[in-house]
Amino acid sequence: MSTVFVHVGQAGCQLGQALWPALAAERLGSPDIFGFRAAKGAAYSPRAVLVDSEPKVVESLLSGAGVCGYAFDPASTATAQSGRGGNFALGYNGGFGDLGAGVGSSDQRQLGARAMECTRRQIEGCHGSHLGTILAHSLGGGTGSGLGSRLVEELRDAYPRSPLLVASVLPISTGENPMQCYNALLALSALQELADGVLLYENDWLLSCAEGRSGAAAQSGSSSSSATVDSGDGYWNRGASLSSMNAIVARDLVPVLCPAASVQPFEPGELLSSVFPMATHKFAQAFSGEVLGQHGPPEMKPVLDSLTKAAPRCLRNSANVLSAHAVLRGVPQQVGSGAAFQADLLERLGGPVLWQPFAADIRCSPTPLRSAPSAARLSVVVNWKRTSQVLRAVHERARQKYASRMFAHWYDCYNFGPDAFAQAFEVIDDVIGNYEAS
Repeated sequence: MSTVFVHVGQAGCQLGQALWPALAAERLGSPDIFGFRAAKGAAYSPRAVLVDSEPKVVESLLSGAGVCGYAFDPASTATAQSGRGGNFALGYNGGFGDLGAGVGSSDQRQLGARAMECTRRQIEGCHGSHLGTILAHSLGGGTGSGLGSRLVEELRDAYPRSPLLVASVLPISTGENPMQCYNALLALSALQELADGVLLYENDWLLSCAEGRSGAAAQSGSSSSSATVDSGDGYWNRGASLSSMNAIVARDLVPVLCPAASVQPFEPGELLSSVFPMATHKFAQAFSGEVLGQHGPPEMKPVLDSLTKAAPRCLRNSANVLSAHAVLRGVPQQVGSGAAFQADLLERLGGPVLWQPFAADIRCSPTPLRSAPSAARLSVVVNWKRTSQVLRAVHERARQKYASRMFAHWYDCYNFGPDAFAQAFEVIDDVIGNYEAS
């Protein structure tokens, strides 16, 4: 029983670069996420497909073969030689030859088809049954938003009964792509229609968290290299790097993706059923907190305090939480599974909605993570009403820009005209209304 991962675009592949070493530290060789690979320097290969319209990031992942005991399979990569111009429409229609022979080279036009073929081989090579697919991408660029959404559509058509979970990263609100609000709007609309669930990350929030952690490291006497960015990340000049932001995402997801029992596979369907109770509410967010262990069992208040610092602040008793899935590692069963802990956790997240008496599904294990053997970590995936605020910000930025038809011609020429935008605005407006009315 295995899960297949698909990393799309530069951001999606860079997220894989942060995630897979952490997964290898926990479950290297576990057949649910790793397959056997008879290759020099690595015995295992992630059950992952790497897709990008430019080869640089994928090549860097392939060049790191065997460093953590695994190596990506070159046969499970699909790349082209030029990007998608930061345009959802070109990414969506340009990877399957829908725009005709006059647009792009042949490898660009067949990028999506090659990515699907790689994914099909990974699914057919699963250990036993295929438990589901997790696709990671960003919503700001052309490849991640456009091609990523098209691959979600193709996966839904090819495997209609297979759980499909998507990890999406919203662009920074002051990002460099002037069309990123259009890309995010169109992609979110497609995901609402096609995916079973979406883990929605905000780059603005990740950046603030990474800055906070690097600042704390600097104040505690850490070396300057841990609190500053690499020379290649000059844009992130405030103490945070793209790698540190991706590390936060990996930190949040590893406890969820790696059950404490090594023989127990991660089942996307279980997560989807506990976090997404209604098809009208498909967007959740993930956060984690961690406390270094001391003598004796850890107290829960510091663990909850660390989670509170990692998540956006919400008013207590605001009926905010529709559902939540929490994983506690390194905490005794009797400590983390009590009603008092569940009530405190939900209260810190804003409290459950009135119609949801079973808002939190909590999994607790005294076994710590192998990558953090002396720490207690709490990871939470929460479906909450705050999603309406996040989506409304995207909706409003896109509507204000589209009112003047700014850059709209770049979407018209790739078959995304006024009707496509009208549908996207309507879908997201309905999602916002559903969350606000919950």
